[in-house]
Amino acid sequence: MTPHQTIAVALRLVAIWLGIGVLRSLPSFYITGSPDAPGRAYALVLATLTAVLAVVVWCFPLTIAKRLLKREAVDVPAAASPDTWLAMGCALIGLWMLSTTLPKLFFDFLVLNYSSGTEDTSQYWRWVIYNLLEVGVATWLVFGARGFRRLFWWVQNAGIRKAL
Repeated sequence: MTPHQTIAVALRLVAIWLGIGVLRSLPSFYITGSPDAPGRAYALVLATLTAVLAVVVWCFPLTIAKRLLKREAVDVPAAASPDTWLAMGCALIGLWMLSTTLPKLFFDFLVLNYSSGTEDTSQYWRWVIYNLLEVGVATWLVFGARGFRRLFWWVQNAGIRKAL
C-alpha cells in the first residue's frame, strides 16, 4: 500500500467520523429549542457544511492525498493491507464513540434512577434510547469491522462491473 493509499484510507475514516458527527447532531434539531431560534439556522448551516465536507472527503480521497503528499514520498510502501487499516480505523472510531456515549448514558440512567415518580422523565428516556443506539453502532464498529469492511468496499465499488 502506497503512502497515498494510506492517506486516502485515513481521509475516508475522517469522512466517516464527520458523517457520524452530523448524524449525532440531527436529533438535537427536533428535541431542543423552538423552530424559530436564530441559533438553529446557524447550526443547520454548520451541519450542512460538515455533511458536504464529509461527502467531498469520501468521494475524492486520492485527489486530496496527492495534494497533501509530495511525489518524493511515494516510493516507500506500507506493510499493512488496506483492510487492516480500515479495520483498525473502524475500531478506533467505535472506541471513540463508546468513550463519549457511555458517560452520557450513565448520567441519564442516574437521573432516571433518582427521579421521583411525579417528574417528567420522557426527555431522559429519549436520550437513553438514542445513546443505546449509539452504543450499538459503536459496538458494531469495534467488533464487527469485517461487516463494515464489506459495506465499505461495496460502496466504493458500486456500479463497477467486475471483469469476467
